[in-house]
Amino acid sequence: METENSIELPDAGDSRREFMKKGLLTAGALGLGIAGVGTAAAQSDRSVLVYFDDYVAESEFRVVSMLPATITVRMLMLPGGGEAPEISQPDDYNGYAIRYVRGTNVAGASYVFTKGTLRERTKYRFSNDAAVFSSRLGLLDTTVNRS
Repeated sequence: METENSIELPDAGDSRREFMKKGLLTAGALGLGIAGVGTAAAQSDRSVLVYFDDYVAESEFRVVSMLPATITVRMLMLPGGGEAPEISQPDDYNGYAIRYVRGTNVAGASYVFTKGTLRERTKYRFSNDAAVFSSRLGLLDTTVNRS
């Protein structure tokens, strides 16, 4: 059974490239210690919610500012009021205004929400995969990394 901190060992049936990759990852994980690997992953990936129309895989953005808690809660409520079933405690989330960055140009703006924190004036990049979090709110769940 695999757990969050499990290590996938090379298999004899793997291609040479896969065998080498798994072998190097295993050696690195053992050198750092399994707990260190889990901690490093938790520090680099942040789970965020973003609107359907505003998610662009692997796009880079800069956090402009944190939204006031009252605005964040209102944005995470259903249109016309009421709580979305996916979010029982909207006040557990922090909201952020963001600007998409392409080179030195601003390419648009949006909002992201997270139970964690993001740093203002810091660049992040969306992962290349996302899942529907709430179709009624139009939100996707994805991760971001600092750029």
